[in-house]
Amino acid sequence: MNLTALLRLAALALVLGSASVYATDADEPAIFAIPEVWPWGYAGRYGSPEGSLVDLAHQLVTRADLPVKYELRPHRRAITELLRGEVDFVVLFESPRLADEAIDLGPVVTTRAIMTGLRSSDVVLTLEGLRGKPVAFVHGTYYGEAFARAQGIHKFAVRDIFQALEMLKLGRVSAILCSDQAIYHTLASLDLSPEDFRMRNFRAGQEGHLYMSRRALHPELEDEMRAALESLRQDGTLDSIFALPGNNSPLNP
Repeated sequence: MNLTALLRLAALALVLGSASVYATDADEPAIFAIPEVWPWGYAGRYGSPEGSLVDLAHQLVTRADLPVKYELRPHRRAITELLRGEVDFVVLFESPRLADEAIDLGPVVTTRAIMTGLRSSDVVLTLEGLRGKPVAFVHGTYYGEAFARAQGIHKFAVRDIFQALEMLKLGRVSAILCSDQAIYHTLASLDLSPEDFRMRNFRAGQEGHLYMSRRALHPELEDEMRAALESLRQDGTLDSIFALPGNNSPLNP
């Protein structure tokens, strides 16, 4: 075989090899990462994913009929993998970094950040009123610049609201800062009444958004996923998924 033939065979092998790689990539489903944070995403009694974001992911995938699988991830890992392009979609609370480094497909849920204390406590549930006191919050969650920059309180990062409530009952912290979704679902799961606590709005209008990685394996799914999300918003499915349990409308000072 002459040199020209050998070169042609080598070029053909290179093209076929590249094509097989791309075909394999194309066959891989997109990944919808679910941050493993109660009540958004967690392993159920039998190990299967459960939570409001699991319900959302299922609805989106079903509505759009897309090749997407959803998997639980530790919260910080979900963010890291989104930015690296190792997962395609994640729902996260809005933050300046995500606004710059990911594609925002739209708001999913609007929450209130609530400061919670014991009913028996007389602590004032504001940053000024909590000056010098310990406040628990879920590690890795952004509660706005006022809290991020606050220097006068002692911030205790916890793994979840269950741990925060236990610390509150034991007197190890004076208050808990978390979303209304987290506090009301946690109280309901523990069969505790909101009337045993004092709650005050800390920050209204914190939004969870559906983000797509700028390095997504399947960038072609952007428009379809965006349209599916809007469809769920228009027919009320989003409101149903993120409805708070029980009678939770009144906050007390």
